[in-house]
Amino acid sequence: MSDWTISNSKENNTGNWVYYVCTVFAQFANIHFSRHVDVPGQDHMATNDNQYYYYGVTGTFNTPNMPASVRQALVDAWNNYFTV
Repeated sequence: MSDWTISNSKENNTGNWVYYVCTVFAQFANIHFSRHVDVPGQDHMATNDNQYYYYGVTGTFNTPNMPASVRQALVDAWNNYFTV
């Protein structure tokens, strides 16, 4: 987690969220991590355009038509967050 820093937080109709970005590795430059304060099962890595999501708790993606490189980057980012 030390590679990831808080970039934003907000409360909305889905709950309380804290957002993280990684400034250490270039391959994660277009990815952010969304932590749901109230429901950790909704934590996810996402592309910054919010097109692609990876829910690491369940190991699922928001779409089956995701490019393989994006899929791998989201998984790698998730693993980096939880192993650093």
